[in-house]
Parts: sequence; C-alpha cells; structure tokens
Amino acid sequence: MAKLASSKAVQLWDGISRTYHSMTAAIEKDMLPETGLSLGWYEVLAQLSRAPNAMLRFQDLARVADLTDSGVSRRVNQMIKAGLVDRHSCPTDGRGVYAHLTNKGKAAYGKAHAVLLRSLERNLGSQLQPGEAEAVNAALSRLG
Repeated sequence: MAKLASSKAVQLWDGISRTYHSMTAAIEKDMLPETGLSLGWYEVLAQLSRAPNAMLRFQDLARVADLTDSGVSRRVNQMIKAGLVDRHSCPTDGRGVYAHLTNKGKAAYGKAHAVLLRSLERNLGSQLQPGEAEAVNAALSRLG
C-alpha cells in the first residue's frame, strides 16, 4: 500500500469526520421528530435487534454501541423507563446483567429503521454518482 502524505491523511480524515458529523445531524433531524428516538437510542435498539434472543450483556452492548459502561447503564435505564428495553439477570453469573429488546422496542426499532433508510437515501445516496457508493464502501472497509 502506498504511503499517504501527511497533508493528504489530514485532508482525508477531515472529510470522513465532516461527513460523519453532517450525516448524524441529518439523520437525527429526521429521526427525532418522526419517532421520538435519538440516534443514540436507535443504535442501542439496532444492536439488540441483531443479537441472539434480542439480548446483550451490558458490557457487550457498551462495546458495540461505542459507549462506556456507565454510559450504557444510563441509556438503558432511560430506555427501560420508556418500555423499549428490559433488564434480565444472568442465570449463571449473578453479576451479569442483560439488556433485552421488548415488543415495544422492536416496534420502535422498525419505525426508526425505516426513517433511517429514507434519511440515508435522501442525505447520502442522492449525493453520490453511480458506482461511487461501492468505491467509497470498498475503501472504508479496508480502513476499519
């Protein structure tokens, strides 16, 4: 792989960062009024919806949702109050706690996911020429 000049690396990072921040703001702007969910709550619902039995240990949820242990506890406790998630104790480890997606959470995730897809198409897909999405995705997959 060719070495990237430092100025090009900074320019690339600035572009990735700027795009990430503008896209998350656009998605949040669409999602919050239509669903009442923040993008952060959507991410928790999305991770739980993909997990076996719609359930993850708090520390695993923190890792995949890019939260601290205390951050995931605060967020999940708020989502429990909203009825989107419930808490289960681990039967084999008294210290283990799972976050579990409720039926209300599944419905909220479905609605929010539809909003996310429309927002992505409007704010991201419409900005790219044919073939560019694939090229950007291929390049980004090599970085992560």
